[in-house]
Amino acid sequence: MFSADRELKTICALMTGPGSAAVAVIRLSGPDAFEIIQKSCPSLVKKKLESHKSYLAKFFDQNNNLIDQPLITLFAKGQSYTGDETVEISCHGSMYIVKKVVDTLIIFGATTAEKGEFTYRAFMNDKIDLVQAEAVLSVIQSQSENSLKISLRQLEGESSKIYRSFEDQMTWCLAHIEASIDFSTEGLDIVDPKVLIDKLSTLKKDLNQLISTYNQGKIIKDGVKVVLAGQPNVGKSSLLNNLVLDEKAIVTHIAGTTRDVIESETAFAGFKFKISDTAGLRETSDVVEMIGVERSKNETLKADINVFVYDLATGITPNDLKILKSLTGQILLVGNKLDQSVEKTITTETTKKLQEILPANHIKGHVLVSALDPKARDIILTKTLELLGTSQFIDNSVISSVWQHELTSQAAESINQVMKELESGLGYEFVAQSLKKSLIDVQKILGKVYDDQILDRVFKEFCLGK
Repeated sequence: MFSADRELKTICALMTGPGSAAVAVIRLSGPDAFEIIQKSCPSLVKKKLESHKSYLAKFFDQNNNLIDQPLITLFAKGQSYTGDETVEISCHGSMYIVKKVVDTLIIFGATTAEKGEFTYRAFMNDKIDLVQAEAVLSVIQSQSENSLKISLRQLEGESSKIYRSFEDQMTWCLAHIEASIDFSTEGLDIVDPKVLIDKLSTLKKDLNQLISTYNQGKIIKDGVKVVLAGQPNVGKSSLLNNLVLDEKAIVTHIAGTTRDVIESETAFAGFKFKISDTAGLRETSDVVEMIGVERSKNETLKADINVFVYDLATGITPNDLKILKSLTGQILLVGNKLDQSVEKTITTETTKKLQEILPANHIKGHVLVSALDPKARDIILTKTLELLGTSQFIDNSVISSVWQHELTSQAAESINQVMKELESGLGYEFVAQSLKKSLIDVQKILGKVYDDQILDRVFKEFCLGK
């Protein structure tokens, strides 16, 4: 991770995206930020610099050559994003100007920032905790309305409040257990084991409730992975084009036209959808098609929901049943070519019969559509969200991070162990060790306890300038 001595250095980097633009913003942050900018902009030396004020100034290089006339915004120590003295330089968006400005700042004493280093400093200066630090990246990477909602909620500290509540409850229990250990020689119990068990039982329930949001949180953050599966020539490619509102897949009457996995993205009801059209699943001697079929099978394993498409004219055939038996996870049945079929209504009988035949599969819904009808898009995507149950989590705090899920799960396991030890009458000195493990896991999530491995997992995907 970042070396300890870097905290004494003043760092700089381009905050805005590279490439020509009207304006580019360069951030300078550290103990010498104000001193360095005054070397570059001599007119600022004569001014009484105030935090959160902007100054129009001429920027000169080390040879006193005029580079630009940027807007300089100052943030005093303790009042900036990082917690250090910070200067934001809004210059013209020429990459030549940006390079000259950054090079000049480095000559005058700054160091080029590493990825995520500004946010890292905000964390080290107690401006944010580790949950909020990761939320910064989530906000930047948000690709849908609902992904942004949960990321902003985490950035504002709602998830942190929940973890701090867990920490407080664990600390209370641990303090009473350790007090009982201290007074054990006098035959005193500071707290009744039943009281501890009741408190820990509630805590365990709350931990497990948060853990249960992980799948939905990941879907909201990363998008819904939908895979269109079925036999050749049932209309999967036409359906893909309808769902993503674009001609992504070639459509012909020839079975086996799609030879590979075609993935495209779309937005619907505030969610990002990643939809894959797959090669028709069938036995074939064509080498190229065989490769496509194998890739299609692998793709279905990655799906949040498999949309199995069949032809209403033929109904569910023995080959369809064979494919359905091979699918895992949740399945939405889609009867296609409704415009060509005499069948205009749907009952639950087909679904019930299939669930009897395929008990290991999870057939959650069944709709009839025409892939050529624009209404099919709303029907299928609405049904998909309904089956995944994701919408109900939008306004709640959820876990969307792998490492938070791992540590929260470990904390819950340790709490479960503590309860077993208390119920068995094990000595408090042993119970305390299990409870400490759980407390440390929660403190790791908040960043109160951390190591390079934890920080690497949080900051490794950050961009320069953030």
